[in-house]
Amino acid sequence: MQLFSLPYWTKRPLVLAVVAGGLLLAGIAGAVHVLLDWQVLNSIRHNAEVKAMTWSERLFKNVPNAESMFEEGAVADADILRLVDSFAMIDILKFQLFDMHGHRTFTAGDADFDQEDELNKNALEVFFSGKPKLFVIHDEVAEYSGQPDTFVEAYVPAVTPDGRRVGTIEVYVDVSPLEEALESAFQQIGWLLVLGTAIVLAIPAAAYVHRTSQLRKKDRKLLELTRYDQLTGILNRNSISEILDDFFADPETANGLGVLFVDVDYFKQVNDQYGHACGDLLLKHIAGILRDSTRRNSDIVGRFGGDEFVVLAPDITRDEFRKLYGRVMEGAKTPCAHEDKSYVPSLSVGAYLTREGDTEKTALHRADLAVYAAKRRGRGQVVEYSEDLEGLFKQDLARQTA
Repeated sequence: MQLFSLPYWTKRPLVLAVVAGGLLLAGIAGAVHVLLDWQVLNSIRHNAEVKAMTWSERLFKNVPNAESMFEEGAVADADILRLVDSFAMIDILKFQLFDMHGHRTFTAGDADFDQEDELNKNALEVFFSGKPKLFVIHDEVAEYSGQPDTFVEAYVPAVTPDGRRVGTIEVYVDVSPLEEALESAFQQIGWLLVLGTAIVLAIPAAAYVHRTSQLRKKDRKLLELTRYDQLTGILNRNSISEILDDFFADPETANGLGVLFVDVDYFKQVNDQYGHACGDLLLKHIAGILRDSTRRNSDIVGRFGGDEFVVLAPDITRDEFRKLYGRVMEGAKTPCAHEDKSYVPSLSVGAYLTREGDTEKTALHRADLAVYAAKRRGRGQVVEYSEDLEGLFKQDLARQTA
């Protein structure tokens, strides 16, 4: 009985240290694995929420009568096939639609739902709150049958492209591959964290935070590479083209978009005289002027290539459009300073306000014609598109080749 008495252990400090160290290590290991399990759970919930919201947006974009599905439960067979085919793209297993009263109106997918037409409280709650609600579900039976064993039941508000909430979408998202990948990666990180914590408690925690920060920065850089111009920080040509594609997808809403095509005058001369560093600084200066001159919450500024910029101003009147490009020209009077030199930029701007029936191609073409006219008339000015500009370029080309 004296084996477990205090004097017995105090006479063996090495054993005491090993036991205490083992208990500490076990506690740290448990805490680390709990933390990593929470991180895995949080990551798959976030991933499922993004996929569910993305798919709900595609529902309204791909199905012309999607809104009626929340009222009548009727949809064409071709639309159903298109919806089911879209599941695999973002790991959707099945879905249900609920109206604003929480009643089911439509069901599709590779598994059966409870077909009782009763009030769904989760759907009703999400409809009124406008906030998604998610449940992570582990199906042990499915694991042995080759089916997804982990999925997220996500309730998301059904929001039309014009911002109206018309019901709720319940989507089942397969997160099994993501969970497996995260657990495999975090298991390796977990043992490193346990070992490091046993030596110096603060170092592994700092390493974990640092690693997470690096991954986030890497994600942000990848996003910037695909969407933003690396020199000026504004949207690049591909992003502007995607925005225009979306805007002109519906011919009935294609009017009322203000398009400014902005060209920096004498840019080659600036590069030749002051150097490329000054040219780069000038492009950043122009991008800043455009950002400061536009309506912050609605207008879009992008670099179209070289010394060309595009400004898109949705839902704008002609008077507001003229005030906008007036601010641009006023802002261009601000000098650009480089080392001990100062240069006041000159801009040629083509302005076009779209009309019903316009396409992305015609809108850019007409804004570009107006830029050409601005340069032809002496640069440093704004020209609004008019029908008489259509033959201008052809006339000049004919003179040059005559």
